[in-house]
Amino acid sequence: MTGEQSEMWRIADDVAWTASGNDVVALDLVALDAHPMTLQETAAYVWEELAASGPITADALVRTVADAYAVGEEIVRDDVLRLLAQLQAQHLVTV
Repeated sequence: MTGEQSEMWRIADDVAWTASGNDVVALDLVALDAHPMTLQETAAYVWEELAASGPITADALVRTVADAYAVGEEIVRDDVLRLLAQLQAQHLVTV
């Protein structure tokens, strides 16, 4: 992920998802072998921010998560970037 902090992240077009409580379940509708991905707690929060605010830069997303959980950006940065990479690998988000 080169330049991930300035790229604009969003939920991919061919993704179905639903939220229930503190969980989000997302599924790539294009890949025939795709399996639903369940996001919980902070990961679900990141997804819902992508849905509400996307397209959004990774830096802005890190700030939002840090503010929401009252922690420093350095605490959440690596986790948010790792989550974005995982979601992108599953074709659930795109830049």
